[in-house]
Amino acid sequence: MPLRTEFVATLRTMAASLGADAGFSIDEIDDLRLAISEVVSSLVDGEGSLDDRIEAAFEMNGEGITVTITTDRVGASIDLDDLAVTILDSVVDRYDVDGANVTLVKLASEAATTTDPTADPATSEA
Repeated sequence: MPLRTEFVATLRTMAASLGADAGFSIDEIDDLRLAISEVVSSLVDGEGSLDDRIEAAFEMNGEGITVTITTDRVGASIDLDDLAVTILDSVVDRYDVDGANVTLVKLASEAATTTDPTADPATSEA
């Protein structure tokens, strides 16, 4: 997609939908959405052209969601400012910046990963 702020809503919507499917709480979904916004904002704030694009890959597994955001900007090296680093430290479980790629890992809460939604609450152990 084009690397412009008006397109970040698309990625945030995708993250919210997948987060809901993964059993994330509302707060966990908001955390993932905020992390994506910070990464894209850091890319938009850098020098570039209107032709720059990003690619986002979402991977769901039993523990949570991994989002990899990559820019096609020639010679790009993603540089997160101090505020973005502080925010990412607070809202995702892990992140990695590697050249033109940022990988975000958000794990579902333990309650979401250990609760069986089909279990009868009357027979569940406390």
